[in-house]
Amino acid sequence: MSEKVSITINGNVYAVDKELTVLQTAKSANINIPTLCYLKDINEIGACRMCLVEVEGMRTLQAACVFPIREGMVVYTSSPRVREARRMNLELILSNHERSCFKCTKKSL
Repeated sequence: MSEKVSITINGNVYAVDKELTVLQTAKSANINIPTLCYLKDINEIGACRMCLVEVEGMRTLQAACVFPIREGMVVYTSSPRVREARRMNLELILSNHERSCFKCTKKSL
């Protein structure tokens, strides 16, 4: 049986397996964190930075898809700082993108 830890996300406390990432924990609690590059067990590198979250006590925002949880962690998934960082990251991604998504051969599912 896996060891459980307590983590707070957006003011709610969850007891979850300690091997999870912040993104996996949020998904198990039906909390949406946007992702672009994350594919479980295939591509878990945090490159797109769309899944950024704010973790109490840390100076920088963290990529939820690769950031492991720990006992007592407090996470905010939609603070003004997080929303602004995601907006900026998306703008940077789109600035180097052809924007022909409906015709793109890279479409998934």
